[in-house]
Order: sequence, then C-alpha cells, then structure tokens
Amino acid sequence: VIEDGVCLRNCMVFPGTRIGKHSCVTGSIIGWKSRVGQWVRLENMCVFGEDVQCKDELYVNGAVVLPHKEIKGNVSKPEIII
Repeated sequence: VIEDGVCLRNCMVFPGTRIGKHSCVTGSIIGWKSRVGQWVRLENMCVFGEDVQCKDELYVNGAVVLPHKEIKGNVSKPEIII
C-alpha cells in the first residue's frame, strides 16, 4: 500500500509493504511485508529484509536491515542493522 504524498524514485518495493504518507524512498529496496512510517526519508541504497518496521519521521541513509527488525531512530551513515 502506497499512501498519499509518497515519492518513489529508482527503488523496488516488494508485495505486502506499506509506505506511510509523505515518505520519500530513493534508490532503495524494501522487502516483503515491511512498513515505512509517515514522513520517512530513505536514501543511498537502503535495503530492508522481510517484515522490517521503520517508525515515523526518521532519516535512514544507506542502512542494510535484516529481516524482522525495527528501526526506531535515525541512521545518518550507512550501517548494517542486525
């Protein structure tokens, strides 16, 4: 489900994913059944595994997130979230 005001550029969104209102996803891969909150900005080749939850109003820069994880804070530089 892609909600109102979402910006998608050069990205791949797998089935069952929900992207919240006014979020921007650029150059990233969002895995199955993931949730991206409202006003989230994903850029610089973020890769989310299956069932990743990203809270509202976050900035995520180049994170690789393993399946079934939750992002609760900003990720300002590329890292792997285990």
